[in-house]
Amino acid sequence: MAAKGSSGAAGSAASVEDRPLNVEKYLRFYEQMVHIREFEELCDKAFRQGTHGIGGYLHLYSGEEAIAVGIIGALQREKGDCFIGHYRDHAYALASGSEPGQVMAEICGKATGCSKGKGGSMHICDAARGFYGGYGIVGGNVPIALGLGYALKYQKKDAVCVCFFGDGSMNQGGFHETLNMAQLYKVPVLFVLENNGYAMGTSIERSHANPDLTDRIGSYNIKREKIDGQNVVRVHERVQEIIAEMRETGEPFFLECKTYRYHGHGAADTQVTQSTYRSQDEVEEWRSQRDPIDILERTLIEHEALPDSERERIRREATAAAAAALKFADESPDPTPDELLKDVYA
Repeated sequence: MAAKGSSGAAGSAASVEDRPLNVEKYLRFYEQMVHIREFEELCDKAFRQGTHGIGGYLHLYSGEEAIAVGIIGALQREKGDCFIGHYRDHAYALASGSEPGQVMAEICGKATGCSKGKGGSMHICDAARGFYGGYGIVGGNVPIALGLGYALKYQKKDAVCVCFFGDGSMNQGGFHETLNMAQLYKVPVLFVLENNGYAMGTSIERSHANPDLTDRIGSYNIKREKIDGQNVVRVHERVQEIIAEMRETGEPFFLECKTYRYHGHGAADTQVTQSTYRSQDEVEEWRSQRDPIDILERTLIEHEALPDSERERIRREATAAAAAALKFADESPDPTPDELLKDVYA
């Protein structure tokens, strides 16, 4: 593990490829990633058709699947592990095992949604699976993660809280207050920076005086590390090690995952407007050379664990599952007016 004061990757992460591959586990992860990709791509299509009731805003996770699947797959719900996300949150619920139909129904604002249709795309939640929700305010989830982590510490649970956030969150005051308090009071939160290079349409270089975001964490004396967020094997294996140490020390950890989103910031950010802040060549380069599903697919093929027939079956089932989720949402009722003031306070 990287020592305090180090911003480099730990040596153990570099030797992941030398370890025996748990083929059964990574086949399951591959299937999850493909299902998430198909779900998100159908969400994009359904939104643009304008006939499925997806209102408000829509932030898609395509291209970043290895982070959600690899990290959530390392958590142990039986120990009390939990996690919290930001508004690009569909994948977190799906990776934790939430019912796709209920997630899609929530996106469409239907009563059968996981938040009863009251949260929509940015506020997916499944507390029964340890997922305490997506949040629409940039960086707004980070202080809440501190509270979740402190509750685990207060209750003397052998558990950790994972907090997912984007690079835009790191210029928020609450983010820095949280990091300071997390280390000061030794709160077991794994802070996961999903660094996709852009906060909406603003690149890191234009918004951060120090674009080395992991280096910025040095002032809080928190153990920190960078990792390839496109390689689910590296992500998962390293996070398992990090969490194991956090259970012993009770201290926080900061993990920067370098990744990329294929779609624009949100539904209003189309391929046309993307050209104002990033080129299509850049997008296609990531798609063709650094796609997380392709990377894992190649690894499994090298281990003779993913024949063509199995790969085709998984993709067919993922497409069908996404279509079934949308059908469920289409056929679900809207919330009734008497639901308006329910669940406002616990």
